[in-house]
Amino acid sequence: MKKYIFIALQLTSSKCLLACEACKKQQSNPFTEITHGRGPENSWDYLVVAIMVLITLYVLFASLKYLLRPAERNRAHIKNIIFQQ
Repeated sequence: MKKYIFIALQLTSSKCLLACEACKKQQSNPFTEITHGRGPENSWDYLVVAIMVLITLYVLFASLKYLLRPAERNRAHIKNIIFQQ
């Protein structure tokens, strides 16, 4: 487990994740050092990214909510077969 944590830390702190010099010149201000290639070209691109982030956060929240506290209370529900054994 320590090995995987070390590898993950190395990858996230590595310079290979940052943009190269050519890409830095093409990027807009918020994404100057982060991404490779061309950044967002107009305001619609920022809107699309913002909507994708909101959808992703909602799905994460909903999945954790229903995983940790499922709303099904019926004793005849199929999940109770597993709990009774």
